[in-house]
Amino acid sequence: MTELQEMFLFCPFIYYLFKGSLFVVLYVALVIVEKHARQRQEQIRKILREKRAEEQERWKVAYALLEKQKETPTPEPLPLSQLVNNPNSFTAYSNCKVA
Repeated sequence: MTELQEMFLFCPFIYYLFKGSLFVVLYVALVIVEKHARQRQEQIRKILREKRAEEQERWKVAYALLEKQKETPTPEPLPLSQLVNNPNSFTAYSNCKVA
């Protein structure tokens, strides 16, 4: 092989070596950053769980009333025909005399 051929083979080798090492360094950095981010996220979740538990204990009566209110069924509104013909309903037609 000539000296020029060796140089043309050596330059891509150096390029790919640099590119591969850069990939490895960035991958390791990403793994470390991800590890710290997951730890931070777990700390935040723990703090939020503690706050929610504290709030649940503090507002226990209000939450119980809310659950009780959700359990009671709400009556459906009457259709228009029943409202018009119902003497107990207060509508525009309730005082009209039907002949």
